[in-house]
Amino acid sequence: MQSFEDYRKEFLEDTRATEESEANGTVASFVKICALKLFEGDVLPEYTPCYFHGVGYRSAILRVDGYAYDDIDGTFFMLVASYSGTEESEILQGSDARTALERCRAFASNSIEQGLSRKIEISTAAYDLASYLQEQAQNISKIVIILLTDMSLSERAVLADTPKDSRSRLTSRKRTNVLSADPISKIEVEYRIWDMPRFHRVFTSGDGHEEIEIDFLQYTNDGIPCLPAITANDSSDCISYLCTVSGSVIADLYDDYKSRLLEGNVRSFLGKRGVNKEIRNTVLNEPERFFVYNNGLSATATEAVVKNGRVTYAKDLQIVNGGQTTATLSSARRINGADLSGISVLMKLTIVNPQLASNIVPLISRSANSQNKINPADFFSTHEYHVRLEQISRRKFAPAKDGAQHESHWFYERARGQYIQATMHMSKSEAKKFATQNPKDQVVTKTEWAKVLSAWEEYPHIVSKGAESNFAEFAKRTEAQWEAKRDDFNDIFFQESIALVILYKAVDKLIPKQSWYDKGYKANIVAYSVALLHYIIRKRYPGKMLDLQKIWQKQKCPDILMQQMAIITERVYYSITSSSRPIQNVTQWCKQANCWESVKKLNISIVNNFETLLNSNDERTAVIRDAREVRKIENTIDAQKTVLELGEIYWIHLENWLKSNRLATEPELKALKYATKISQGYFPDERQCKSLINLQSKAVREGFPKK
Repeated sequence: MQSFEDYRKEFLEDTRATEESEANGTVASFVKICALKLFEGDVLPEYTPCYFHGVGYRSAILRVDGYAYDDIDGTFFMLVASYSGTEESEILQGSDARTALERCRAFASNSIEQGLSRKIEISTAAYDLASYLQEQAQNISKIVIILLTDMSLSERAVLADTPKDSRSRLTSRKRTNVLSADPISKIEVEYRIWDMPRFHRVFTSGDGHEEIEIDFLQYTNDGIPCLPAITANDSSDCISYLCTVSGSVIADLYDDYKSRLLEGNVRSFLGKRGVNKEIRNTVLNEPERFFVYNNGLSATATEAVVKNGRVTYAKDLQIVNGGQTTATLSSARRINGADLSGISVLMKLTIVNPQLASNIVPLISRSANSQNKINPADFFSTHEYHVRLEQISRRKFAPAKDGAQHESHWFYERARGQYIQATMHMSKSEAKKFATQNPKDQVVTKTEWAKVLSAWEEYPHIVSKGAESNFAEFAKRTEAQWEAKRDDFNDIFFQESIALVILYKAVDKLIPKQSWYDKGYKANIVAYSVALLHYIIRKRYPGKMLDLQKIWQKQKCPDILMQQMAIITERVYYSITSSSRPIQNVTQWCKQANCWESVKKLNISIVNNFETLLNSNDERTAVIRDAREVRKIENTIDAQKTVLELGEIYWIHLENWLKSNRLATEPELKALKYATKISQGYFPDERQCKSLINLQSKAVREGFPKK
């Protein structure tokens, strides 16, 4: 594992490099890097930069550096930074940490209670934040203020105060790096601190995900009563228990951890449905029948302690089914004052091998939610589409750029933390070689991929709604495209998509260097500008397309293209911030389809020689057709490779499993016979390998292990 000193040094180098390329200021660059890490680690929704340092009502000193709103559970996050930039890590005293947090809290309280927006200039990010806080106050369940620092918090700092809420607890809850704070207009406020040692601990081990560790003895007298359902003797991968949990405990857990407690698919689904009126009605009017009426929860954990028939501890607890039940219990208590002490909830708890959790938990989630009508796009993160992109990205070298003597990969991160995990057990020389071939600035996450392609497909208003909302919409579109023409997702598609990523990043770096830019709404400007470029080409140059292969080959955007983007970005900025916009809050205005309609009406001047950037659709069609044929051959090779890699023993287990599950057709059974005799010199042909992959997919959907 990388040492703390090396990690911090690299962190600061990334900060300086970001500041140099984007000219946003060192602190803003530091906040951006921190926020992106917390987003990838499921700690924070996608954030909006917002720097403000000033004086509010009653001479209160105010400070904020960014914010994010989780509309699924109503948590409003505010970011404030304490940045030193020194070569050696300094100690941040607890009193200084609390001062920074209090100044950020003061911004929130001034906004909600005293109308701070009246004192801030309209068409600034700070105005948007202040007005948004005031407008959303009745919907906010908790305000979480996060201090980001490159220093190390003093060990003497008080980091675990008893939260100032009205709920009775058997013991005071002590969660690392959490401080209590006074509420704002009855909204609970919580302080959290992410210092450099915490970043190092979380993001240099595992998958960059800070595991939830729950001591149930802090919520109940003696733990959660349970009965073993699947023991270690039955399966080494999973152990299951049937539990009964008090409704008040479920609500307490949700209040403490919010949507971090929900597995990603459930969080996405909950965002569409919200709390359930029928569940709320039962809680309020027939609590004694809640256990009878409610289906209960399905949960997973990577570790648990069970003593005398009770679960006393669980690590990385995730609710994979029952998000509405969980959220509604909390909501009914908070909003309606419901007494949950007499409510019991059934919970199936499965303890999953930590090494297999990233694969098994989504499968459990999918199976558990199959009783509900959920779009396949909700589970898109484990889709073949992403697997294929990952495979292409690992073998496909991009041309050398800027005079470099070596080619490199664009590393597609299908699952969180893949890049970090790839180097965890490497020597220094191996890690250096890996970093050379896979530069950090060429790592592309699936949410970033979805953002870039969605903007290019002319959905900038959807992109502006945030990463999760955009990813869900992107998944729906791509799912349909995949089913219709999956061979179109090939090497050419990957190269052209990376070219769009290069374009997106170039525009992002271009904007801060423009004289008209006033440090706000950059993410919206980029999305709308890229979308507008595509719209202009489509409307003014029918039958032509931006030559993305030129960008791929050069690994950078032509100067003519950047000259055009300079014009487009300026016009977009003045359009979205126009005083005639129907919604004052620019950030909220950018989320509307009407905003995109207004931007499309802009009359953009075209630079000289712009047409040299385009090629005909006929030329591109021929290239795509050839790539499609190559992909068909690769599909055959991939199927044969998969059959061989799974191995004879796997296929024998599948054959035995099928004896009690009539899923296989006669041709599939025949192919299976060959796969179970590989060691004897037999091997299924191309057609049979494809048949076996289809058979395996059917079996996995019915509960057979994927590997």
